[in-house]
Amino acid sequence: MTESTTGQAPAPDPATPESPPLDAAAQERMFTTESSLAGSDASRAVVVRFLRTLLERGYRLTPAAPIVEADETVAFVNATVTPHKATLAANRSIGRICHYQPCFRAHGEHPWLFAFGMTGLLADVETDEDLRAVAVDSHLATLAALPDHRADRLHILVDSRDTEIIEAVAHAVDQHGGQLHVLDEPQVSTRWEYGEGYALRGRGITYYYRRPGVGCATECRPDCRCPRWQPLSNLILVESAERRYAEIGFGVEITAAIPFGPNPFALPEIAERVQAAESAGLAPEQAADLVNLYRALALLIENGARPAGKGPGSIVRKFCLRLMGLLAPLTPGQTEDLFEKFGASRGFRSALQAEGERRARSIAQNLKRAASVLDRHPDTTDADLRATYGLSPAQLSTLRQARSRPPRLEKGDAVTVVSPSWQGAAVFPERAARGIGEIAARAQLRVSQAPPAAGHEPGSRWARAEQFNAALRDPEVNGVLWMIGGLSAAELLDLIDYEAFAARPKVLCGYSDATVLHHALYARTKVTTFYGPAVLSQFAETGGTPEFTLQSFLDVTTRGWTGAFPRSAEVFDEFVDWGGDDRPRVPEAAPPRAVLRAGTGQGPLLAGCVPSVLQLLGTPWLPDYAGHVLALETSNDDGYGPVQAARDLWQMRHAGLLDGITGLVMGRPRMWTTEQRAELDRILLEVCHGLTFPIVTEFEFGHTDPMLTLPVGVPVELAGDELRLLEPAVR
Repeated sequence: MTESTTGQAPAPDPATPESPPLDAAAQERMFTTESSLAGSDASRAVVVRFLRTLLERGYRLTPAAPIVEADETVAFVNATVTPHKATLAANRSIGRICHYQPCFRAHGEHPWLFAFGMTGLLADVETDEDLRAVAVDSHLATLAALPDHRADRLHILVDSRDTEIIEAVAHAVDQHGGQLHVLDEPQVSTRWEYGEGYALRGRGITYYYRRPGVGCATECRPDCRCPRWQPLSNLILVESAERRYAEIGFGVEITAAIPFGPNPFALPEIAERVQAAESAGLAPEQAADLVNLYRALALLIENGARPAGKGPGSIVRKFCLRLMGLLAPLTPGQTEDLFEKFGASRGFRSALQAEGERRARSIAQNLKRAASVLDRHPDTTDADLRATYGLSPAQLSTLRQARSRPPRLEKGDAVTVVSPSWQGAAVFPERAARGIGEIAARAQLRVSQAPPAAGHEPGSRWARAEQFNAALRDPEVNGVLWMIGGLSAAELLDLIDYEAFAARPKVLCGYSDATVLHHALYARTKVTTFYGPAVLSQFAETGGTPEFTLQSFLDVTTRGWTGAFPRSAEVFDEFVDWGGDDRPRVPEAAPPRAVLRAGTGQGPLLAGCVPSVLQLLGTPWLPDYAGHVLALETSNDDGYGPVQAARDLWQMRHAGLLDGITGLVMGRPRMWTTEQRAELDRILLEVCHGLTFPIVTEFEFGHTDPMLTLPVGVPVELAGDELRLLEPAVR
């Protein structure tokens, strides 16, 4: 490496009377709107000082090219040479011109600005003397633009192969001060290509400002990345097939920022916006990127560019999408506050809103198409969906989650009633027929009892499993209802066609012994099922299904309802013998829900009957309860009471099933006394000692009437005695 150095020379005073003024009208044309980017007195002063120096040296001021005419074949759009590439490539004379040009870089990298102002010159170079003259012009304009005009802080980096450029710049340094660094290393050279279709190539030098008191502890050279060195501009020798030209591109913001900090983000007009974005909750680098993107979009949109699939509009679209991605963590109020502080125009806001709406429509359409593919080909991989439909990991997760929700039941849909456990319909055929007719009429569904499985002994585990699987596999069946619970669903666990259910989810509803299959299906497929009414016990109720029970079932399976699960002020808590007593039951006042332990918990809901849950312990069909809000209930069958509940709940605690759950909802026990209910509360607090989730009892589900329908696997929030469904359980 060789260096030549001269002492500091006085910088010219660009404001001398001899200098032709850059009058107010000319400045107004350059700085018309915020999209000019030179938004502060500091940045505008840099432009004016640079251009005045060139004007007094005989250059002609030309207007900036419209940004919408930007050429996307180069990384820098509308830089100094871009509006004139066609002239240069055609080997025509350009004369000696200068201008201020708002620019943006389509491939901006932090900490460089996506959007920035550039002032500069373009001149014919017919002889080496012309090149020396341009080097002097560039030198003087650069010194004039610097806030301190210090030639001893001006450093120039050049490749040793560029001998004619070295000679020209050395002449300028000898006359006006600065330090020239001639390096033998090709990696420091400046080489330019001007895009396909333009027979132009460029090579040149880089001007740096040496900041005092910062940077490396030892001496370093200008191509070091430390804060000591601030790149200012490039002098590029542009060569066409027949002519040579000189181009100077001088960065406005990086020069204006010198008194304030080590990079363009220190410029007050930019730093204040970055600080506002950080205060809204963005990380520093994200805040800087947000400001960059905003500046680029303001520049493009205020000059008439709009999002499009190609041309400059494609860059607008790309920037809009990136900006929306950065704004995603903020609330609408925070975003609006930032735009107010940035001074965003109505046109900017409208363009961003329109692009957001277009993007939402596009995503929805792609998600719909991807969902259709999964309907036909459930084994389609995420990689294939990403490649075909451009879905992000988050969108794919949403799609997969939505696929775990069955399609909602519609009027006229076919629903099959199955008996995986007790064959109660054979014992009470008239009641079974009444229940089927009731739900068919009230819900306007086509409900039928599943036929016995051919080739198997009626009631055998093989026959029951085949009946259940046939309902899962039948593409014409949209819903499956339990006829009644029982004690033997666990016999079917290894016979169930889990893959068929995962491939074509449908509404499955039942309770009690149905817990075994609800939990097994959820463990294997993560598909939502419904812990709710059965045909014999609820829909066949003498006098009609309680309105509370029916509406809850319809809300979650047909309407996509969300919200707080309703309360029932009454309960049917008497026993009526189905075999001989056909009178309607008489309702009585229901005990209110009780908060045993206050708090808030969120997570997917997992509902079941305690004795049935225990049948899955030690099997591969037991789901992971951690992170779930657990809804548990018991029955009074065979004298089940607090003693049995204590035994079973302690077994669940010792098996680790309560570890990590986020809330516990206990169903209202059927026909328990006040003393038994109080004993259950005591047992729950003792069993759950040392665990911190909230607990509420006397909830309206399970072995009680009327009852709620609870969707398995759908997010809920438990707060006090209120359980809120956060997402639709059907799609």
